Amino acid sequence: MLRSSNSDPAPALMLGVLLGLWFFFKGFRVMREYRVLADTPRMPIRSVPMGFVHIRGKAESAQALTSPLTHTPCCFYRVEIDQWKSAEHNTHEWKRICTDIGGYQFHLRDDTGAILVDAHAADYDIPLTVERKVSSNSRSVSADDSKLLEYVTQAQAHSMTDRMGQWIDKKFDKSHADDNPDSHAKRQAFRELFDGMASAQQGGKLPFEAMEKLFNATGPLADPEKEQHRQQMLQRMQLAKTASAAGLLDDFMQRENRAASGSFRLREYVVTPGQEYLISGTCVENTDDRTLAQDRSLIAKGKNEPTFVISTKTDAQIHSALEKRALKMIFGGALAAIAFAAGLFLRFGMFK
Repeated sequence: MLRSSNSDPAPALMLGVLLGLWFFFKGFRVMREYRVLADTPRMPIRSVPMGFVHIRGKAESAQALTSPLTHTPCCFYRVEIDQWKSAEHNTHEWKRICTDIGGYQFHLRDDTGAILVDAHAADYDIPLTVERKVSSNSRSVSADDSKLLEYVTQAQAHSMTDRMGQWIDKKFDKSHADDNPDSHAKRQAFRELFDGMASAQQGGKLPFEAMEKLFNATGPLADPEKEQHRQQMLQRMQLAKTASAAGLLDDFMQRENRAASGSFRLREYVVTPGQEYLISGTCVENTDDRTLAQDRSLIAKGKNEPTFVISTKTDAQIHSALEKRALKMIFGGALAAIAFAAGLFLRFGMFK
């Protein structure tokens, strides 16, 4: 039961009302997602039109990576990291601090063809690969635990880089950058830069080529002073590349990772080649020059329809789970809001 820090229960009752209303309206959003999925028939990949689609097939990718926790060969991984933190009224709870997402665009193939999938913004309804708990406060921290704590630090940096990339992508989308060749070149350079930064965070090389490409894509500038600064940065980039090639940056690249401090829970999900998946998302035009020659379209999160789900369940299982979840949230939220509101009325004597 919710309790206030003093003898007056009104703040706790008000919080209960607000939480009940939040679940109530959130339930309608889940119900909308259920209706969208239920009303969209599954179709063969060869017949996929632009817009929201519902397809099933096996994942396949020319590139593969290993997941951070189980080292599973995969197309894509997602690791949710929670930290054990203090909460109200001298309690503790798990709080999400970051979500580490990594991998490549992959293809989904059925008997009729294949289509490219960009899973970065998807919701995952797939089995949990593993759950690990680790704490820097333990009396004895094993070598494996030390690596996990170092990974938590890497994951937080990677998550921040990923959010920056998404923010820049939204800016380019709003300005219709792909209609302008110069803006399109800048967007492509930013994509390569953030991909390179993500690789460097996991022990790869610093993305000097991507940085140089970005500076080249931003010029020449009309302001002579700014153009001079741009040229100076390009010269410094050349010096940095030379130093890297000579091994002078090895200490920077191989420095020991700082281990995170605290207690953490890590949950891993992976998309593996050869596994069959049901994907509900939006078919859009592919604007990435690196894959445009082979794939003119891809499945991603839509601008107008946010539903984007990757699942290993059947259509019936997904529909049933969403409907039950929506109804529980709607009726549970409504009952909670009414109950706490009644408590408020009693508290202030409104029933007298």
